[in-house]
Amino acid sequence: MKRLLFICCLLSVAQCAGAESRFDRPVIKVSDPSAYQFHKLDDVDYPTLSKNKVDVSCIVYRGTEYYYVEVTIKNASDVALPIPYEFLQLEKPGYTVYRTDSLVEAREFAMLAGERFVSTPPPYVPPTYNTTINATATTYGNQTQVNGTATTSADYSGQAGANFGNAIGNAIAAHRFKKEQRNLAAFSSFIASHVQTPVDTPLGPGQSRTILATFSQSKAKKRPFNVDIHLGADVFHFAYRE
Repeated sequence: MKRLLFICCLLSVAQCAGAESRFDRPVIKVSDPSAYQFHKLDDVDYPTLSKNKVDVSCIVYRGTEYYYVEVTIKNASDVALPIPYEFLQLEKPGYTVYRTDSLVEAREFAMLAGERFVSTPPPYVPPTYNTTINATATTYGNQTQVNGTATTSADYSGQAGANFGNAIGNAIAAHRFKKEQRNLAAFSSFIASHVQTPVDTPLGPGQSRTILATFSQSKAKKRPFNVDIHLGADVFHFAYRE
């Protein structure tokens, strides 16, 4: 649950920044928008390149640990198009980047989506005490005798206020938690549905295919990077800036 709450916080920050998002993860912009055509899907602009009757769109969105590279290929030619496992490369100059098993991430998201929300207990606020004295004085000659009682009562209004504020905070946190669980479940299904297997399955004429690949880097630094997509003799080059 700690990781899920951490993800919620990061995604809230990304949304506040006003950036495009895909599955509530910020979409990274291309370095030179004029070099691409764009089409919109789910309120996200997809940069697209075309060569020899093949259209390729590619967006990259970033999570807490991985880059998610979503590639859609449309084959408008009259021949089948081979798509080997190594067709997709992400390179960040000066840093080690490697492709990971997308299904591992999908399974982890599915597990996180099944976790239960655990509310945070309210802080302890000690009561305040008020003492009331009721006394009477009786004078006998030159002597005065005072008789009375002292009553002490506890005021728990501070704890009541803490309990109320804690209930509101837990309600807000639970709403965000459940929303992110739904997002994680949807994202897990999307990854599993569009994962690429090591077996080369050619893309037939008139067909299209979306592939989602995950990449990680040895040292988490935000720097410009490139995604190169190799299809036959053509290379589709996408440059991004973080």
